[in-house]
Amino acid sequence: MRITQNMMATNVINNMQNDYQALQTSQNQLDTGLAVTQPSDNPQATDQIMALNTNISMQGIYYTNMQTANSNLSITSSALNNLVSDLQQIRTATVQGANGTNIDTDLQNLGQQVNQIIGNIVQIGNTTNGTDDYAFGGTQTTTAPLATQTGGDGTISQVTYSGNSGQLNYEVAQGVKVPANVNGTDLFQVTAAAGSGNSTMFNTLIAIKDDMMNGDTTNLSSMLNQLDNVIGNVENQQAAVGAIQDRLTEAMTMNQNDTTSMTTVLSNLQDVDVDQATVEFNERSNVYQAALDAAAKAITPTLAEYLPT
Repeated sequence: MRITQNMMATNVINNMQNDYQALQTSQNQLDTGLAVTQPSDNPQATDQIMALNTNISMQGIYYTNMQTANSNLSITSSALNNLVSDLQQIRTATVQGANGTNIDTDLQNLGQQVNQIIGNIVQIGNTTNGTDDYAFGGTQTTTAPLATQTGGDGTISQVTYSGNSGQLNYEVAQGVKVPANVNGTDLFQVTAAAGSGNSTMFNTLIAIKDDMMNGDTTNLSSMLNQLDNVIGNVENQQAAVGAIQDRLTEAMTMNQNDTTSMTTVLSNLQDVDVDQATVEFNERSNVYQAALDAAAKAITPTLAEYLPT
């Protein structure tokens, strides 16, 4: 087959375009610091880079969720610690009031003390977390879950829970969720008792207070078992919160380790080796310059003037 001048010129131009494209790739790598600047540079690596970026982004979302959940649980844990402390104070007062050596004035003073503690516990029950949501309202977080009524003697006569038993769950890994709250239905032992507050916890505490105010030491003694059940329930909630916090701490560490590993793999795929890229750029620049020189001799000068430089 006869090689014409046009065929030779086309060949030269095609080869020069390939050389120029290779030079541009090296230039882009040096400018951006990335080994892969477009899918055509390395389709397989591009797929891996996209998947890694998606996974790293999701890891960040999961980590933020864990931080939020852990923050809420820390507030809950602190509130439960205070709650147990207050309940223990009421137990101490109950034992003191039931010993049979107190006069009516002493018992009434104890009753006033217990009434004050019940008020503190209501405040604990209406604790808010860092976003001003109520911690113990279940999923009903925008209104205070506990409300009180007072009797003729000015002491608390009823406490009613108006939250729900919902759980606030946070996704901490694909398909894995953890609860970040203790709902008041479980904590305050909510029932549907008619004619009184709907919380076994508060009904027990108010009954103890009333026995003290009325000087009923016999019934006061019988309330200790009920009070111990109330305290035991709160302590169980404490243990559950602690277990979730331990799980979150471990999960956060794993999340960070996984993110670091994926970031390293991504860097290996995506980041350019500057030294190597510089060498390749210089080599490709020389090749392209040599091609330009050869083209000037192989084809007419007029055509060579239109080639990229």
